[in-house]
Amino acid sequence: MDERLIRERERLERAWQQYITSRPEESVPREPIPDEVVASWARSAQTVPPERVSAPVENDADVRHAWQESRLEHASRPLLAELTGLAEDGDLIVAIGDAGGQLLWTSGSERMHRLASGINFVPGGHWDEYSVGTNALALALRTRQAVRVFAAEHYVQTVHDWVCYSAPIRDPRSGELLGVLDFSTTWERSTPLGLASIRHYAGLIEAGLTAGQSAAEGLTLRLCGPPRALLRGRPLHLTPRQHELLAVMALCPNGLTLDAMHAHVYGDLPVSLSTLKSEISTLRALLGGAVASRPYRLTLEVSFDALNVEAALLSGHPGRALDTYNGPLLPHSASPLLTYWREYLDAALREAVSRSGDPELLWRYTNRFDDSELLLDLETLLAPRDPRLPMVRARRAALGEM
Repeated sequence: MDERLIRERERLERAWQQYITSRPEESVPREPIPDEVVASWARSAQTVPPERVSAPVENDADVRHAWQESRLEHASRPLLAELTGLAEDGDLIVAIGDAGGQLLWTSGSERMHRLASGINFVPGGHWDEYSVGTNALALALRTRQAVRVFAAEHYVQTVHDWVCYSAPIRDPRSGELLGVLDFSTTWERSTPLGLASIRHYAGLIEAGLTAGQSAAEGLTLRLCGPPRALLRGRPLHLTPRQHELLAVMALCPNGLTLDAMHAHVYGDLPVSLSTLKSEISTLRALLGGAVASRPYRLTLEVSFDALNVEAALLSGHPGRALDTYNGPLLPHSASPLLTYWREYLDAALREAVSRSGDPELLWRYTNRFDDSELLLDLETLLAPRDPRLPMVRARRAALGEM
């Protein structure tokens, strides 16, 4: 057995034990733990007992119907046999879940199927953070990135013998979050290839979502959250500045003068017009010439998630907007135009969710973003016997103490 994995597991177990048994003011692990895991432990502690044995689970017939009617089933159908074979040969359990963390489909080896059944890692099982604490599916859905959760990084002790790899599944055109793909096995079978594999298969499912759609011939910008750009369905490897230039031109489809482009991108920074012209020229080459000048504009069809979020809000569909919004628009950008759009989308989405009066939508929003005011709104809307009510109260109290 790999001694390195043994040492890592033992170290994480010590950190988890120290965290669970310490007083709140001392609950910073002495062992080095990823920041996102520690933050997840803190959220989990408000709603989940660490001794919880299994996930809550819903009626199997309803889940089968939801799976059969979902876009995920259609897009992943050509891969299901391959994923099943991978699970059997690799001693894995493979799962596809929806955007809320409920499992819709699983397949696994005989051993892993037996272990998964014991903790309700089955279709219908709820594996969101506030039901079962820190786990890979929940973190992938929250961060919108592929993640690995190993051994005692899981908050619930019953999953400490597992290692899990998860990646979000998004609509390549709109950026809308549709679900999550997960590979899980026992900790001693952890592999450096796990994250690469989960990204690969999640990408294949995403490609299946747009199979046959002509929009794949254009430019796809997903810049709300982890930035990604695709040209004719192929990823572009761009610098932060190139992401900014594309975003500004996508937001100004009628074109910009060089001076206006400079103002929108650089503001008052002392950057010359010739530097900007050079950056645009480099970007034009990467796009195969699809940047015109006089005025500067993109000359191919563009699907931009920021505009898709706005369109969903304007058409009265805040749920679709929330699923498309993977995070702030280029959060490290100081571009005046992008700063305005970043703040505008954040505020407009929050306001739409708040005004909806929809407890399900408020639940989904507050699962991703800590907001004590919206948690109070949610608390007033939930029925007295709703099992989520104690979780909401505990989280609101915890935010009030911070």
